[in-house]
Amino acid sequence: MQAVILCGGLGTRLKNKYKNIPKALVKFKKKPNLIKIIDNLFNQNFKEIILLTAYKNEQIHKSIKNHKNYKKIKILNDKEFTGTGGALVGANRILKEKFLVILGDLYIDFNYRKFFVHSVKKKYNTNTVIHPNNHPFDSDTVSYNSNDKIKKFYLKNSSKIKPNNAIAGIFFLKKKIIKSKYNKKNIDLVKDILVKNKSNFVYKTIDYIKDFGTKKRIFKIKKQILANKLINFKTKKAAVFFDRDGVLNKEVGVIKKLNQFKIIYSTIESIKILNKLNIPCFLVSNQAALSKKIIKFKTFENIHAKLENVLSKNKAYLDDYAYCPDFDGKKFSNKDFPYFYKYRKPNIGIINHFKNKYNLNLKKSYFIGDRDIDVLTGKKAGCKTFLVKSPKNKDYILDVKPDYFVKNALYAVKKILLIK
Repeated sequence: MQAVILCGGLGTRLKNKYKNIPKALVKFKKKPNLIKIIDNLFNQNFKEIILLTAYKNEQIHKSIKNHKNYKKIKILNDKEFTGTGGALVGANRILKEKFLVILGDLYIDFNYRKFFVHSVKKKYNTNTVIHPNNHPFDSDTVSYNSNDKIKKFYLKNSSKIKPNNAIAGIFFLKKKIIKSKYNKKNIDLVKDILVKNKSNFVYKTIDYIKDFGTKKRIFKIKKQILANKLINFKTKKAAVFFDRDGVLNKEVGVIKKLNQFKIIYSTIESIKILNKLNIPCFLVSNQAALSKKIIKFKTFENIHAKLENVLSKNKAYLDDYAYCPDFDGKKFSNKDFPYFYKYRKPNIGIINHFKNKYNLNLKKSYFIGDRDIDVLTGKKAGCKTFLVKSPKNKDYILDVKPDYFVKNALYAVKKILLIK
């Protein structure tokens, strides 16, 4: 397996503090970030690493000359082409048929091998790691379908409303998509190569991948490292599951129109708290109104977009979503929408799906809902459960009690932090 690390960035936004070193050599825990990425790749059985350099490339050479795997590392400084895609065009002659591309200005704790093997197994030409973040408006993001195929790219600062599926900066590529001729020398991997490729796929993750392109982001990463708040893909993680109606948004009965969807802002605050502590949070909701044909799919899709957009504007995000509209034998699916599953609460199939996908520890996780089936779902999954105050409380008929009664989701999250 071959991995290519792009480490030629100028680090313009960091010049005041790190003006004498390439961005990839910024240190965390006294270790250059580039060396951390290299060590992790070799520990995951990658056989060859290529470093594509530009700015102060002599310092890159110096930083790795004593590395124990130095002979397996190739360094290329191609001045003819520029940009993330241009660097790959310049390196075309030494690229293998399949390889990973990693941006060197990311602090990463990621299972590279699993991603590579998955991409090869699926026979993808390209596969792009995506994740939600708290700054999607200045990120390239995508929408994708139920087969993980990208439907549309939303480039940086290109849209006021965009899905929070940010391109994380880790890619699987087949060499054949890197063409030998382009009509310009400054070539962007996303804008000039992936966007123009006909078939691109995504790999969603909650592993710790953070861009440190600003001093503020470097400070935040270092603070989280010291507080031991990083998500490690090797360890099982405690998570928080949210119901939607009555928990994330005001309970108004069946929502038929977009203007009926009113988000509870204290819940946004609760999600922001979890984001800052790197505690994964997920939405789990049935939404039978779709199969009952009470609401049009386009309206439902707009409601989901509104939820993501309001969270993004408040620098908050849910790590993933799950809906099961199936009801009373009636099935509903739309292959253009990636968040539909066949497991209707109180079936815990969705919870187990997230558990397996993201390596969750359900016994240390929590479910926040406003109905008896939410409590039953959480109990069956082995989670601690919270019942928030809601008009739907009066319809509570199941003989199952929540672990805690709370006013709203914010009270629940504050309680969770005390429990932890």
